[in-house]
Amino acid sequence: MSMRTKAVLAMTAVALGGGLAAAPAATAATSSAVAAPLRAAATYSCSVHWRETANYAGYTAGYSWAWNDVVSPGHVGDRTAEVQCLLKYWGYNPGTVDGIYGDDTTAAVKKLQSDYGLSKDGSVGAETWPVLRGGYRK
Repeated sequence: MSMRTKAVLAMTAVALGGGLAAAPAATAATSSAVAAPLRAAATYSCSVHWRETANYAGYTAGYSWAWNDVVSPGHVGDRTAEVQCLLKYWGYNPGTVDGIYGDDTTAAVKKLQSDYGLSKDGSVGAETWPVLRGGYRK
């Protein structure tokens, strides 16, 4: 467990009056860091909608507006939940939308990459985000 995670858990425990039970789920849902044995206790809801900004237009579930950040197996957090929601929206099954980039999410990304003629590396980066977003750069 990283020092940052320990600090978040400690602060959460203080805020909850000493109850540590809820802290791991909160950490898993908000962290974008890679964590090997971490398991999220909660699932994310997916409400995908169109969004436009000054520079981009595309679909989002509201968890991240990443376009070029690489999100890959082992990542945990909001960017992974964004990937999972967008995969579900386009008909690819990432498994449970839990913010954990595991085997099901990797397989769904590889299937999408194969269908669109992209490199099948299982990671979401600069080539794969535009397909998931279904949008464009202005």
